[in-house]
Amino acid sequence: MKIVLLSDVKNIGKLGDIKEVADGFARNFLFPKKLAEMATDAAIKKVEIEKQKQNETAKKNLEATQELASQLDGKEITISAKAKDGKLFGSITAKNIVKELKKEKFDIKENSIILEPIKELGEYDLKIELEHGIEVSLKLIVKEE
Repeated sequence: MKIVLLSDVKNIGKLGDIKEVADGFARNFLFPKKLAEMATDAAIKKVEIEKQKQNETAKKNLEATQELASQLDGKEITISAKAKDGKLFGSITAKNIVKELKKEKFDIKENSIILEPIKELGEYDLKIELEHGIEVSLKLIVKEE
């Protein structure tokens, strides 16, 4: 039986793929769970339109990410922390950096910041991995309160 996948199905295919599967598998598994439907002209056209919408959304998302990257690249942020003899009481983590970036209207996820906890005063180079594999470098200055 020829089907059109309505979502990704492990070991079968991805959304929009047209596949040939056993009749029983389609009737008893794929159709009841709304993972696929018969490969009619209307179904194929509907899935193609859906794919096109997803591609447009992904393209807009990529453009927004590139815009964010251009605004962040080379930016300098300063964080004040309590310290004694150049050593911090505690450490500067990704959470602190996200909080500081939010003050400047940048919405960055904590897990996209790549760094080891910072435990001393000074200047550090940060790497932020945005969506679509885009990397940005920032300069972090940790100073004493």
